[in-house]
Amino acid sequence: MIARDFMTSMIIAADHDTPVVEAARLMAAEDIGSLLVTRSEMLAGMVTRREIVGAQLLSDESYHSLVLADIMTTPVITIGPDADLGQVIALMNQTGERHVPVVEGDAIIGIVTATDIIRVLATMKLIADGAPRSILESEDD
Repeated sequence: MIARDFMTSMIIAADHDTPVVEAARLMAAEDIGSLLVTRSEMLAGMVTRREIVGAQLLSDESYHSLVLADIMTTPVITIGPDADLGQVIALMNQTGERHVPVVEGDAIIGIVTATDIIRVLATMKLIADGAPRSILESEDD
C-alpha cells in the first residue's frame, strides 16, 4: 500500500503572513491538528496544535501580533505519493512527526497523519483476521 492510497487529500493551508489567531480559528473550525503554510503557493512550513498552544503562552499582545511565519516549522519533512506504508511509518518514527505532507513535484497533493496510519493498520488487521465484509465496508464511511 502506498501513501497515495491512504493519505488525506483535502489540503488545508494558509499563507505565511496569516495571523496566528486566524489560523487557530481555522484549525478549530476544520478540526485539524496541522496546517500547511504556503508562500507564493509553495510549501513553506507547517504549524501544528503544539505551535499554536506554545504561541498562546506568550503575552496576549505578542500572541495577537504573530503570523504563521513566526511559529511555523521549517523545513517540512515530506514524502512522495509512491512511498509505501513501511517507509511512511519509519519516517514518522525516525523524525517524531505526526503529520507528513505528500508532495508530487512542487504540488502538495495530500497529508498523511498518525491517525491515517492507525486506520490503515486497523483495517489490515481486520482483513487478516477475516472480518466480515459488512464490517470492512463500514470502515470506509
